[in-house]
Amino acid sequence: MKRALAGVLAIALVALCAAGATAQVPFFQVYFDDASNGTYGETQSTCGQSGTQASLYLVAQNWNMLVNGVDYQVYFPQALLYSNETFPIVPGGSVVFGNSHQGAAIGYGLPRNGFSPLLISTIGVYWTGLCDCAAGPQAIVVGPHPGSGAESPQGVRYPDYAIFPAVGMTSLICPGPVATEEKTWGGIKALYR
Repeated sequence: MKRALAGVLAIALVALCAAGATAQVPFFQVYFDDASNGTYGETQSTCGQSGTQASLYLVAQNWNMLVNGVDYQVYFPQALLYSNETFPIVPGGSVVFGNSHQGAAIGYGLPRNGFSPLLISTIGVYWTGLCDCAAGPQAIVVGPHPGSGAESPQGVRYPDYAIFPAVGMTSLICPGPVATEEKTWGGIKALYR
C-alpha cells in the first residue's frame, strides 16, 4: 500500500512539474516581417536606406486566453522615426486611445483570440540618417503605457476583466555578431563543476 501511494505521489509530482515547465509567459514583440509566410519571425534588422519607409508589426503572443484589451508603449531608437499606425479591423470593433509612440490603450468590442499570435498594430516608420551599425545595436523596446502606472505592458482577460502583466520584448537594429569561443566538450562541462 505504501509503495502504491508513493508511486501515485511521484506521478502527481511529475505531472505538476511538467505543467509548470510548459507554462508560457505572455509577451509583446515588434517584428520586421509580417505573417504572410505563416508566422512572425524577424526581430532583428540592419539599417535601412535613409528616408525610406518601413512597416513594423506589434504582436502579442502566448496569452492563452481571450483578450479584451491591451496597453503598452513602443520606444523607438534614433534610427527610426514614427510616422503612422494602423490597427486591424476586428469583429465588434475596437477603441484606441493614443498610439504606440506615446502610449496606447486599446479596448475590443468582442474578445480576441490570444491563443495564437495576435496582431496589435502595424507601425509605419521612416529610416533616419542616424542609423550606423558601426556604433552598435539600437533597441526597439515594448514597455508599459506611461499613464497606466504599471511596470510592464498589460492585457485584459475576458470574461472577468482581470489585468495581466506581460513581458515587453526588445527587437534590435544592427544586432552585431554573437560572441563565440572555441571550446572542447570537457571544457564546457568544467564550467559547471
